[in-house]
Amino acid sequence: MVRKILMLVVFATLFMAINCDNEPYEGEIITDDDLCQEAIETTEIAAQNFLVANSDNYVMLCLVYREALLDQIDICGDEDGSLQFLLEELANCDEELDPCEEATAETELARIIYESAAGETIEALCNNYKEALQNQIALCGDDGTLQSTLDELGDCVPEVVDVVGTWKLVSWITDELRDLNNDGIVTNNYLDDIDCYDNETIDFNADGTGTMFLRSVAEFTFTPTATGEDFFTNCTEIMEDKTFTWTETINSVTMFFTDGTSLSLFKNGNLYTAIDDAFYAESTVDDSVITERITFVYNKL
Repeated sequence: MVRKILMLVVFATLFMAINCDNEPYEGEIITDDDLCQEAIETTEIAAQNFLVANSDNYVMLCLVYREALLDQIDICGDEDGSLQFLLEELANCDEELDPCEEATAETELARIIYESAAGETIEALCNNYKEALQNQIALCGDDGTLQSTLDELGDCVPEVVDVVGTWKLVSWITDELRDLNNDGIVTNNYLDDIDCYDNETIDFNADGTGTMFLRSVAEFTFTPTATGEDFFTNCTEIMEDKTFTWTETINSVTMFFTDGTSLSLFKNGNLYTAIDDAFYAESTVDDSVITERITFVYNKL
């Protein structure tokens, strides 16, 4: 299971990086190499077909996906090695998958494809994602998390979000319930428990430029106890302004910073992005650490 999800996580990064469906604010789409673009699109199609593979065609579609990755490496290169990593993860195309494991992997891939959708494809890919979630619930059961995601997707009709304006960080949502301020009450919104990150904003200008205003940074430590952990937060005020240009699709906006990095936020009435290991806490007694995936949520002011 872990092996499959690791492959999908790398594919998520690759897919978001190479997807050429993002529309620049001025409406132009610039393609550097038609052959490379065609290879990328072929890989995306092979990945989507692999997503819906069953026991009868799994091996064939896996092999087709491998060939598409090989072609993309040959035509476009693979500077960061991420395509080669995917190939290595697909090495055993004939392995048998547990039905729940397969359903979980299909849901993850459906989410990746949906969140990078644009234009007229978004509604169809949203419905594919919903079907994958429903299949995972049927095969694996659910603690309420999958159903909550289904409810959020609603009828899959895209919601128009006007990005231009000022957005404020309001939540750090995680999959784990923790008590960061040691008051005996657990929460999965870590901002509820820390006196930090209360003035982090992003300005999106109508000309396709913007600024992210960073005003604090926190360091977390914890001491193991008989019943769990006691957490400690050290918040430091900072004054850092990061300028960027931005582009958007129907369901996402991507910021391109002047230092060469980028960050995509997805639209759901608000703006949000999920980052693995964004929460990091070190033990005060040994070398152990606690890490969490955080979904950062911004509301428009």
